Amino acid sequence: MKKNKIIFGILCCMMALMSCTANRVVQYQSESASTSSIKVKPSTRLRNVVVTLDGNLVWEKTRTVKSLTIENVPAGNHELRVTCASWIYKDEINQSKDIEVTGKGETKTELVSVPPFSVGYWVYSGLGLLVVYYIWK
Repeated sequence: MKKNKIIFGILCCMMALMSCTANRVVQYQSESASTSSIKVKPSTRLRNVVVTLDGNLVWEKTRTVKSLTIENVPAGNHELRVTCASWIYKDEINQSKDIEVTGKGETKTELVSVPPFSVGYWVYSGLGLLVVYYIWK
């Protein structure tokens, strides 16, 4: 019985470490002359986020994002759209903003507000903790 608890504990630790957040970097275009960067910074980490710039898909992966930097953005006015429709949040994230970059190498930062967790998320988390408690008991 004690051996099963140790194995279960090791598996939980491995799962927790696999979902670490990261600062992601993507390239908008290959040419880097006269370009700038745009940094998308959510108020808390996001998973299953979709980011588009001028209607072009920049990021759509299930990895957790702490921040996303879009490099090699040409000078001009660009429309940045950040969306995330996850059951863990109370409301859907759908933000759009026009950002002007000069192409002189600066980095513009766009903050994204993340809504609070939904009731379903807290119920799911509570049930998960109860299961772990009864397994360890």
